Amino acid sequence: MVEFLSDAWIARLDAAARAADDLVADPPFTVATLVHASPADRAYAVHFGADGATVTGSGRGARTDGDVVLVTDPATAWALHQGELRAQDAFARGLLKMRGRPELLAAHGELLAALERALAPLRVETTPPESLRADR
Repeated sequence: MVEFLSDAWIARLDAAARAADDLVADPPFTVATLVHASPADRAYAVHFGADGATVTGSGRGARTDGDVVLVTDPATAWALHQGELRAQDAFARGLLKMRGRPELLAAHGELLAALERALAPLRVETTPPESLRADR
């Protein structure tokens, strides 16, 4: 089991993305996620390119730049990861903000769906971040 947004979780995302053979994009682009959390923000980015996809993390307190940057809070990020909330619904409710070039998301819908399939097995291996655990 790995904790959501931890370095180990980002490493597992990267391994799953690299193992998928259908995550190719030319020209390349990056979708970053910034999660505003206490005591420090967490960020990670999915880079799509001609050789496939990779995931990098910026560590606690750092920010990630991307062609598209999704900004949210830990509870919304967790709900999105678990598949309990769709990004479109989070955006409509004001729980998810976008910066950069959101048209890339629409243009690459099939690629993003393939990413979702590649990362889906990680859901069962992921525990919520400490800030969201009921047993705190």
